[in-house]
Amino acid sequence: MNNGRYTFFKSVFAILLFVIAVRLYSLQITNGSYYRERSENRTRKVIELQAPRGEILDRYGRSIVKNRTGYSVYIQKSADSDSEKLNSTISNLLTAVKSYQRTDSMLSEETQMKELFKKYKLGNSFTQEKKTAIAAIRQDMEKRGFSMSSPYLFAEDVPLEEISVIKEQNSVFPDVTVIMQPVREYPYGSMGVHILGRVGKISDKEYKENKDNNYTINSYIGKDGIEKYMESFLRGENGSGSMEQTASGYGIKQNTEKEPVAGRSVTLTIDIDIQLAAEKALRETISSLRSIGANAGSVVVLDVNSSDILAMASYPSYNISTFSHDYLDLIENRAKPLFNRAIAGTYTPASTFKMLVATAALESGVIMPDERILDTGKYTYFDDYQPSCWIYRQSGATHGYENVSEAIRDSCNVFFYETGRRLTIEKIDEYASDFGFGKKTGIELTDEERSGVIAGPGDRESKGEIWYPGDTCQAAIGQSDTLVTPLQLANYIAALSNGGTRYKPHLIKSVMKTDGTIGNESRAEVVEKIKIHEENYNAVTEGMRMVVTEGTAREAFKDCSTPVAAKTGSAQTGSGTNGICVAYAPYDKPQIAIACVIEKGGSGAETANAVRKIVDSCFEALPEEQGRINTLLR
Repeated sequence: MNNGRYTFFKSVFAILLFVIAVRLYSLQITNGSYYRERSENRTRKVIELQAPRGEILDRYGRSIVKNRTGYSVYIQKSADSDSEKLNSTISNLLTAVKSYQRTDSMLSEETQMKELFKKYKLGNSFTQEKKTAIAAIRQDMEKRGFSMSSPYLFAEDVPLEEISVIKEQNSVFPDVTVIMQPVREYPYGSMGVHILGRVGKISDKEYKENKDNNYTINSYIGKDGIEKYMESFLRGENGSGSMEQTASGYGIKQNTEKEPVAGRSVTLTIDIDIQLAAEKALRETISSLRSIGANAGSVVVLDVNSSDILAMASYPSYNISTFSHDYLDLIENRAKPLFNRAIAGTYTPASTFKMLVATAALESGVIMPDERILDTGKYTYFDDYQPSCWIYRQSGATHGYENVSEAIRDSCNVFFYETGRRLTIEKIDEYASDFGFGKKTGIELTDEERSGVIAGPGDRESKGEIWYPGDTCQAAIGQSDTLVTPLQLANYIAALSNGGTRYKPHLIKSVMKTDGTIGNESRAEVVEKIKIHEENYNAVTEGMRMVVTEGTAREAFKDCSTPVAAKTGSAQTGSGTNGICVAYAPYDKPQIAIACVIEKGGSGAETANAVRKIVDSCFEALPEEQGRINTLLR
């Protein structure tokens, strides 16, 4: 009996072993690939593959902004991603990724912070600083829809040594994935940052405005400058892929399912050599004037026959590579390094406005090129308002009898008081408008540009104020309510120097086609034709030439191999005197126009030093192999 039971149990056990063996053979050998695929599907996370943005090139095809491959760190959500695990992962990442830069604007009130700590279960195991950082990230993750299907980008362009730490210590980084993605690279550092702009994570507002254009809450988008204006061209088409993970959440393999399509490159009118020279000249000149309070300024260089912008600089600037890290310091900086002074800074034009008044007066017939007006020191036409000439205020002297060319050379206020009175404010305003003041130029950076102000009765009435006859005298010397941008100043000089054709300034030269070939280049667009008779043109430009050979810009331009015509100005403001210098060159065959403004620079004569350096850089002979044929001579 006992032997029979033993035999029975032995047989049952043998049958069970056989069934298990057959099942294991089926799972591992016969149907192994099927079950392996099913297991892999359960641990595959969908990822979006960022498309490289199009490059930004200078007028000769040299890369100003391009792409390179960098490491991005993502946090994936898994089935067991509870609050405690997530906090621990983020904390470990904050320790490992030393290059992490916060871009949030967390509320700092204690009660609000306590609520966030409670919400995200951040206890005393973390320092106050760590808790604040984790709370900021958790809040951003919520805002960006962190989920099983939507990973969170923790950091991009992470150095290899920090990536190595994450991979070597993967046990403390569950649900962390490292993906190679394109990042923006700047071969010339922060050159032209106010032109180029930057790219960043899409904001809530930007997402709402662009969600119908295939943007997600995790997309990157052009924030300002050319990156924003040309977003639709520079932006590529993202691809898709997947990341295979172990059950513990460690990434083991990245698959590409749809290849990303790169964006289209954009060619600018900027010349890298002139841009670098302009930035250096502006920076060095401001540095030399710091003792008198100079701390900011701008310069613009245009092609007078097209208004191609060859260079446009604003100082102070900022490091685009550390923008996120430096953001709070940048916005609190009283010198406003984020502010693009070239198109958004508005300044009193001072004596640089006198050529406009001279041109208007000559063309209107209220003065003649050879007419001489006596500088009496004080202008006594009005009984109750008698402004004086600058030379009379300084030394009690006068300029005597002067014609219009000499008055421009000497910047004679009395000459222009009388000329402005004869001309009337209405005629001054008409020519100011024709030369492009009081309105936006139409440059591609539309969101940032300011229109400025044309002084006159209309502007005063809009403020509930009165325009008096004597105000016209001040308007005629550029010291009234008129406000202009450096770009407007440069374009005014370009139009004046070429004989009266005002073009629309532009930065975009061409856009690459979808097939990779160069698209149609932009053409010069005429906005206004101002009639200037030859004798009047000669009278005004001769005065500008004499400013360089005999007047206030003589010292700055001595020994200059290129003949230059210029005008300096000193604009008094409540906080100091701005130095202004406008110029064009060569005098006998105008090709470039320059406008430079230095805040608290003291005088236009000092500002002329920056303009001289730029002129030299534009016309120096550079070998072709260095990358540029002189634009101005070909």
